[in-house]
Amino acid sequence: MSSQPSGKQLTPSRFLIGIDLGTTNSAVAYVDTREPDRAGPPAIRTFDVPQLVAEGEVASLPTLPSFLYFPAENEAAGAFSLPWNDRPRTAVGVFAREQGALVPGRQVASAKSWLSHGAVDRTARILPWAAEQPEHSCSPVEASASYLAHIRDAWNHVFASDDSRFEQQEIVLTVPASFDEEARELTVEAARAAGIERLTLLEEPLAAFYAWIAAHRRSLKRHLRDGYLVLICDVGGGTTDFSLIRVRVVEGEVRFERTAIGDHLLLGGDNVDLSLSRRVEEKLGNPKLSIRQRNALARQCCSAKERLLSDPSLQSARINILGSGRSVIGGTVSAELTREEVEQTILEGFLPLTHLNDFPARDRRAGLRELGLPYASEPAITKHLAEFLVKSARADEDGGEPVPPDARGSGALARPDAILFNGGFFAPEALRERVAQSIANWFREKGKRWKPKILSNEAPENAVAIGAAYYNQVRRAGGVRVSGGAARGYYVGVQTGDRAGNIKAVCVMPRGVEEGTTLDLSGREFSVLANRPVSFTLYSSTTRHDPHGEVVELDEPEAHKHAPLITVLRYGKKSRVAELAVHLTATFTEVGTLELWCNSLKTGHRWRLQFQIRGEGPAESDEPEEEESEFERPRTVISEQAVAAAERLARAVFGGARDAAGGEQVTPEMLVGRLEAALGYGKDAWPMDVIRKLCDVLSDVADGRKKSARYEARWLNLFGFCLRPGFGAPVDDWRITQARKVYMSGLVFPKDVQSQVEWFILWRRVAGGLKPGQQQEIYQRHMSMLGIGGKKQAGRLNTQVEREGWRLLASLEHLQSNARVLLGRELLERIKANPGNKSFLWSLGRLGARIPLYGPLNCVVPAETASEWAKALLKLEEMTPDLASALAQLGARTNDPARDVNDQLRETLIKKLESSNMPKDLIESLREYVPPARADALRIFGESLPEGLRLVG
Repeated sequence: MSSQPSGKQLTPSRFLIGIDLGTTNSAVAYVDTREPDRAGPPAIRTFDVPQLVAEGEVASLPTLPSFLYFPAENEAAGAFSLPWNDRPRTAVGVFAREQGALVPGRQVASAKSWLSHGAVDRTARILPWAAEQPEHSCSPVEASASYLAHIRDAWNHVFASDDSRFEQQEIVLTVPASFDEEARELTVEAARAAGIERLTLLEEPLAAFYAWIAAHRRSLKRHLRDGYLVLICDVGGGTTDFSLIRVRVVEGEVRFERTAIGDHLLLGGDNVDLSLSRRVEEKLGNPKLSIRQRNALARQCCSAKERLLSDPSLQSARINILGSGRSVIGGTVSAELTREEVEQTILEGFLPLTHLNDFPARDRRAGLRELGLPYASEPAITKHLAEFLVKSARADEDGGEPVPPDARGSGALARPDAILFNGGFFAPEALRERVAQSIANWFREKGKRWKPKILSNEAPENAVAIGAAYYNQVRRAGGVRVSGGAARGYYVGVQTGDRAGNIKAVCVMPRGVEEGTTLDLSGREFSVLANRPVSFTLYSSTTRHDPHGEVVELDEPEAHKHAPLITVLRYGKKSRVAELAVHLTATFTEVGTLELWCNSLKTGHRWRLQFQIRGEGPAESDEPEEEESEFERPRTVISEQAVAAAERLARAVFGGARDAAGGEQVTPEMLVGRLEAALGYGKDAWPMDVIRKLCDVLSDVADGRKKSARYEARWLNLFGFCLRPGFGAPVDDWRITQARKVYMSGLVFPKDVQSQVEWFILWRRVAGGLKPGQQQEIYQRHMSMLGIGGKKQAGRLNTQVEREGWRLLASLEHLQSNARVLLGRELLERIKANPGNKSFLWSLGRLGARIPLYGPLNCVVPAETASEWAKALLKLEEMTPDLASALAQLGARTNDPARDVNDQLRETLIKKLESSNMPKDLIESLREYVPPARADALRIFGESLPEGLRLVG
């Protein structure tokens, strides 16, 4: 094992900048290293950010609201002009926040929360959620880059000298401590897009603590004693972060070490605003509100909350909901929100006084999903805090205080001696006192009164930025620094998890290593294939302390599974597959991100492993795997000899060789039966690893489909079956790339009906692995053939070809919502003319499904459209299982108001299905949120899914 610094040396910049890129507000602080000498280091100053505060009005404010607004065509361009840009494409800041509250379909908010949402493509233009027009949208990465670009341009406007340009300065950018590597990588990508090159990431709780250190650097020993444990409780607009720091006094000097961080929690002020919104809705009798009205209501509740909690003389605030034309609410309606209601909502719902054993509930199905974001299912921050302290006691090698009497049997708690609060959530003193009281209750001993000491920052709204600037200063000139290094330990999986959920992995980067460290895993050798994609599974843990190179067993609760690490090891001739011996090198970069490299043991070649964070496949599901029956179904196990025999059969048919087993000629019609006999199972039972091996063989002998039409039909059918659903196994992206070569070359026998049918079936089966642009191309290519959008069909279309064509287009879940709406409306007209067509009903159900199987939520058709389709289907005379299935998909409950049809329609659907004696599982999906299960695959996906594939909930 070796350790060495990395990164090139650059000329020191004049300014040392710290940026808090917040969910709700962003802030900037800086140190001018050329200030005249004085007693002590240069002062840390906050940067007032110039921004639009009203039409045509610019002001400089201490914070920049993290909101982006897309102006409408009829809004005057001059109203959005800035001193450095006469015609900006978007507005950022106060005006974007206020104007966007009135027109939420053009406002981007909570972009930082979206950066950590792995169930969507975070580089796709998915914001604003439920955008009015796709062209007025951006990705979470682009939105974050826009905020940073605004700060950059504002800085360069204020500091006009050449040596002061923002891009040339050393910048520390903060991220939540619980951000995983994918979210960190995307944050760095946003910073690079804004022109920031000299970048370092710092965790927000540490930045807040650095701000406190900066303000008390001459009196640290007066405030903190040796052995103290400091809890940083950071709750902002969208995230909750917990961190623990141990205080040590060594030879008269105070030292700090971060000992633990909490899990990533999408829980914060946004959740309070949503809860208050629902309270106001109840006061108004639960009227039907549009997404626009609901967004505006949440923004008004946020404003009312802040005014009521900051002004003791204010007892209530009026909330106005503007009408929406011909909607249920025709005019403006109002309600009062009182101080008592706000305090009750926060204290009872988010900061309840709980028992020590009262941990967060784990039923993820009950979680609040608002505007697409999967917030924490348990809103009680105090419950999450209790769980964090229990876990931290195990992770803190120095132990902690003795277990209090009421904690016995529940695990030891790490008792905080002091608390530093951070984030806008804790602006009211009453909320800080509530957390302190909860901790005091947990550690109260008989006859003794004790309460943790509360530390405070003088400017909480700028504390994270100030701390980031101070850390930037410490990095250059030295000073008090918090040790602890990487908050996570990283592991590469060497064996898949067993049925108990245990994972074998090797530690490639232990917890605590410092930035700039490179560790070479030379003692562990891996064998990989060159010129084929290689995939490694990366895990991390915030609690384990394993030595570098150790092979360990991880269990699922303590191991976070990251997106796959994938690369293609280009070596020699690209067409040649070669086996190479490699070892891994891990670097914890100066920026604060993880890099993993493959190094050849025989040559000087090295290849970087890249995270697959583009949303090209589904993220890991948060839902528990469904139970197949009362007893666990054993996995299908097929021997290597049987698999090898099956591979020879496939090569025999399409490669032209004789069957090695008997020498007879195997025809395409015989192949599936012979494969089932060789493997010992029917094809629906073939597990993922087996079908992917067969897929690779079929890819190698793809030219065999050119022998005749029946060879092509069989090859297309079997290849699609073995690659379905296009994702779920390592290097499936590469397999899809190989499949795309077949797509681009087209059918060899285009006039053969069976080949046409199998062509559509193949691309339907693997649609989940196709990128959005590839799906769009398929849609455009086949619109005229199916007579969509008024386009004329070229001659009479075979019925079976038409049926499979519609099923293919309905399976393209990456298509934009407006395209899916067009398809559905065309299809609805065909259903009215042919109500018994099962394929048409299945396709409409897929197009309007409330819960996609693999696609991003932003491509789901609007709830109003799904309601329109469901009402049209209810008019059909005969209720059949296929019709019931379509209705269940259109009306399925999601607990996301942006996707759910209204309760009245859902009740109508339930009664209709009950009266027709339809299956109970369909009715249950209308009553409550039920994630897609493997048992639903035949009905929803069209056929069985391979064993080993985990569905997205």
